[in-house]
Amino acid sequence: MFFGGPSVSGGGFAILFAGVLAFSGNLLGSIFFDPVMLVMLSLLLGFYVLANAVLLGVGAGFALQHRLSLGWLLAVESCFAFLLGAYISFSLLITAHSIALLAGLHAVGTGGFQALLALKLHRYKQFKVLLSISALIAVIVGALFLLHQAEPPRVISLWLSGFELTYGVIVLAFAWALRAEAQRRQTAAD
Repeated sequence: MFFGGPSVSGGGFAILFAGVLAFSGNLLGSIFFDPVMLVMLSLLLGFYVLANAVLLGVGAGFALQHRLSLGWLLAVESCFAFLLGAYISFSLLITAHSIALLAGLHAVGTGGFQALLALKLHRYKQFKVLLSISALIAVIVGALFLLHQAEPPRVISLWLSGFELTYGVIVLAFAWALRAEAQRRQTAAD
């Protein structure tokens, strides 16, 4: 089970991103006007999604190297995240509506790929449960972003930081479950 490293990195990075986003969203939201807040949100979300795409690519590379069928799913998710992150990062013509739309697409896309990964790992009940919970939360939060696009940037940043904090905790739990499974298999093999 080689996904432990990228999963721990992704979960820790999501929690760090949530903290930075909540802190900077409150600070910049109270000092500056919405346009400055939107540029900051665009850069933070875009580069976070790009870094997540790199970690997914590493996981996909390991999976493909070990000839696992879920490697292609991770590779497609990595490509989706890379394209979305590049678009978010480099298009600075962002409005409050478009950042909520892009955050919603990110959350719904993440939830969809996690649901597919849960189906691929259906033999492992603990992985299936964690991924299913994470997918359900991501799709619900993504739908909330898509339905409430008129919210101010400060509210969007707080919602997004709450979602990423939850996502990071679930990914860390998934990584610890993967590690425990790998250790169980190692001791059973010895």
